Amino acid sequence: MMKLEQFADQVLSASSPQSAWNKTVSFFESFGFKGAIYGQRQRDVVPTVNDIWFSDRLADWKAAYFEQKDYERDPLFIYAPNLPSQFMTGIHFLPDHAYLNAEDIAVIRRAQEFGLTSGIALRMSRDEDPVVKGWHLVSSFSRPDIEAINTQFGALLHICAAIAHHKIGRLENLSQASLTTREQECLLLLAKGYRTAMIADHLSIKAVTVDLHLRNARTKLGARTREQALANAIATGLIHL
Repeated sequence: MMKLEQFADQVLSASSPQSAWNKTVSFFESFGFKGAIYGQRQRDVVPTVNDIWFSDRLADWKAAYFEQKDYERDPLFIYAPNLPSQFMTGIHFLPDHAYLNAEDIAVIRRAQEFGLTSGIALRMSRDEDPVVKGWHLVSSFSRPDIEAINTQFGALLHICAAIAHHKIGRLENLSQASLTTREQECLLLLAKGYRTAMIADHLSIKAVTVDLHLRNARTKLGARTREQALANAIATGLIHL
């Protein structure tokens, strides 16, 4: 089983949200989970199909989930803000959640039809956040078995889920960033080894203007240095060498 350090190295080196997602799902499945879901929901707003990711091994349940529009009533999204940051789910844990109504239970029973009888929910958002975000690790484990896994590995699962959550979010923000033509030109010349004065001379602009363009690029790309901004721009396809 992969250790925390190995997992962090793999996920933090991912260059796309999909890559980080794939590495994280593989890690969770190594514990015997059937798959994972990663989703978000704005409070009191019905989520869309684009707000919820399913691992490939959950394809059959995913199809039924969307066909039945279970995302509109999934108790995981509705009640998570009022529950601990890590809690147990599934048909085996219905007695622990007496607040669930008939519609909520119907969603859980439909998951049971696909052998998904228990799970661990890992909330990534804070109580006051306007958007509820988190992971749901689903399984066919019995109640004693998944409780044993949670007791032994629950902290590790939560830490790794948080690492992946922040990495995926950061990569998504980078992929949505946009650079002006001048910002792209400055980064491309930086990639060729040009220094500020050389970039300014090549583009016929002032050195202070070059610094401004590179500072703006750093801000947009969440980078501390111009070199990191260059690496992020290349990794996300914003510039091509």
